[in-house]
Amino acid sequence: MVKEFIFIGHRGTRTKFDENTLVAFDKAIEYGADYIEFDVRKTKDEKFVIMHDLSLERTTNGLGLLKNFTFNEIRRLKTNFNHSHIPSLFEILNKLKGKTKFMIELKEEGLKEGIPKLIEKIRLFDDVIFSGRCLSDLEFIKNNYFQSKVCYNITKGVGLKISEFLKLGKKKVLYFKPDLISLRSDLISKEFINISHKNGILALGWDFLKFEDPLSKIEILIKLGIDGILFDNYENILNIKNWINSF
Repeated sequence: MVKEFIFIGHRGTRTKFDENTLVAFDKAIEYGADYIEFDVRKTKDEKFVIMHDLSLERTTNGLGLLKNFTFNEIRRLKTNFNHSHIPSLFEILNKLKGKTKFMIELKEEGLKEGIPKLIEKIRLFDDVIFSGRCLSDLEFIKNNYFQSKVCYNITKGVGLKISEFLKLGKKKVLYFKPDLISLRSDLISKEFINISHKNGILALGWDFLKFEDPLSKIEILIKLGIDGILFDNYENILNIKNWINSF
């Protein structure tokens, strides 16, 4: 098997079940995810809830921006297909700790202090990767919590573009090195993976729903040396595990 390959459930799963819900996370864990990845935002009364979008329309029966609703108002909403509630960060960490590990995507400003404090309070640093598109937020977390692990989502990242990463990384002069770096699957090259490894950074790939044959694309990236995949389809986690074990 590929050494220390990381299997991550992207928003739990993005197929057959509502993303970023407990049922999606449970399904990813059932099929062998090492981590579940999810997105965190704040409500009007500054409670941490799990949702990808700024607005409620795509995934729930609500209308408007999440930030304009209180936590209690958000809890009354239901997701579109499985009619699940929108989970809080603490709820998911509390229910699933010991069953999986967590990749927490910071989806907006103002999360870099409160979320690490919560993780520290419940003593879960060993099981968490902090992810995000703001490099300075990740640097803040790393500088204040030396034991933390951070993943920079460079695709639309703020602070370091992919072109800059390739140029500086080739010379090994990156001013800040995250533990992991994630890039949208159609942008990944052998050069990106090699430069990540040259700088001691693990490389991850995400976004496979658009491909006619996602499994083939994932297999290609694994052969190129990718260190982990954020799986959109929970069933492909087991499929890739079996494929790797067949070598």
